[in-house]
Amino acid sequence: MTIKIGAIIKRLRTEKNTTQETLAAALGVTPQAVSRWESECCYPDMELLPALADYFSVSVDELIGYNLSDREADIKRVRRQMERLSETGTDEEQLSFARNAYARYPYLPDVKVYLAMCLSDLYTKTGQTSHFEEAKNLCMSVINDNCGTEDRYDSITTLSRLYRQAGKADKAKETLDLLVPMKYCRESALSCGIGDGNTEYYIQDEIDKLTDCLGTAIRGLAVNEDVPNDPSTWEKKIEILKTSNELYKMIYGDNLMFFHIRLSMNYRLISTFELSLGRMDDALSSLEKMCRHTIAYDKSYADDRGKNYSSIFTDKLTYSEASDDFHELKEHTWSYHMLDCLRSRLYDAIRNTGRFKQIVKSLEEYAK
Repeated sequence: MTIKIGAIIKRLRTEKNTTQETLAAALGVTPQAVSRWESECCYPDMELLPALADYFSVSVDELIGYNLSDREADIKRVRRQMERLSETGTDEEQLSFARNAYARYPYLPDVKVYLAMCLSDLYTKTGQTSHFEEAKNLCMSVINDNCGTEDRYDSITTLSRLYRQAGKADKAKETLDLLVPMKYCRESALSCGIGDGNTEYYIQDEIDKLTDCLGTAIRGLAVNEDVPNDPSTWEKKIEILKTSNELYKMIYGDNLMFFHIRLSMNYRLISTFELSLGRMDDALSSLEKMCRHTIAYDKSYADDRGKNYSSIFTDKLTYSEASDDFHELKEHTWSYHMLDCLRSRLYDAIRNTGRFKQIVKSLEEYAK
């Protein structure tokens, strides 16, 4: 077997976000020694292998390349299961899996963040200080390790949510101040052009991301915790949500593809306020629109990957696969989740109408 321990040390060190100097100090060797290992000039002394393996939370076999592929395959399985449970798992299932994953891979930042999120949810329900402290320490570990953009963002927002739940608004704001302001983002810089002939694409990409940020922010204006949920606000909330829908239609036109999901969410929320106002027919009309956009999203999710939007604002963009910048539900269709929402007792007043039953029937055809 060809031993590639130098390349493995370098990869593990990079994954852990550790410098050669930090690793050398932990092992009691010089940074030059680590550099020579990673350049394959020489191997570390045999007596250092257990310490190296402990440092990276791997076995000595994995350190020298034996069963490395099995470990990488297992990490992929862990990440897929975290995604699945985030969408469908109970609190107990998620926490149990998160603790098991962290015991096996304590150095992976996304595993730390996932466990912190589970503990944050538990703290919300129990108020136990131990849950708060454990989640906070996990988040701070990821933040201090200068991990990748997504993991750092998730750890900062999770920690801010923890402080908010603890009634520490000043600490929540201080934590969010660690994030870069929107005006300094990559898309904003690229939209100015870099001389590669893709400026129109970069501008549309910025429009796309700004539109979704604005659309979801407008929805938040209607449903945020500071706005009283009483009759004096319901008409205003309906108007706000309809404005969010009009924004998406203006930018993406009729070819909404992914963004059908945004209108689906908004129309369902609109229906709840219309029901509260006693406007049963309006509520059913909103639910029918919700149903159409839900099914259109599920069809687009299956059929339109790689296809271009048709609006003049976005015709250089495609409905892309999931990536670090783009996430979607994977375990169930959106029809499945909307059906679950319709089980709310709020809809009992219209549940037995023919129109409501037809909505349910239409969604059931695509729910899985």
